[in-house]
Amino acid sequence: MRDTILRRDPLAALARVAVLGAALLAGCGGARSAGGPPPIEIGARCSNCGMRIEDLAFASERQLGGAWLPYESIECLIADMGKRPGGTAYVPDHDTKTLHAATDMWIVKGNFPSPMGGGFAAFADRAAADTLAAATEGTVDRLEAFLAGGGR
Repeated sequence: MRDTILRRDPLAALARVAVLGAALLAGCGGARSAGGPPPIEIGARCSNCGMRIEDLAFASERQLGGAWLPYESIECLIADMGKRPGGTAYVPDHDTKTLHAATDMWIVKGNFPSPMGGGFAAFADRAAADTLAAATEGTVDRLEAFLAGGGR
């Protein structure tokens, strides 16, 4: 029967194969949007402290030169950027665990547990960041302010 379907409408069969192939590629763990960071893998080693990454709500990433550097937490990203400045940083939206350019995110530093104990989390939504900051005696600012020592 399959041979019959292919002979009757080869363009439709080709279209089905193309759609299936695109769906498979989109679902691959290594897939990423053009220009965006690769997915961070649970168990990867942090580029700053060497510990294994366990929580994607805090795991960050930076492109430095041609390499992508994963970090266990925003505080590890901040520490490493202090030692090795430059590159493009990506932090996770705490609520969705999706990576976004750090320049577009609101960073909270408060009294709550994070992987390295620094109490940093990032949010795309300012209201969500303000809510966590208010509940944890924290502050909200952009990553650049924390890198410069402000907002701490």
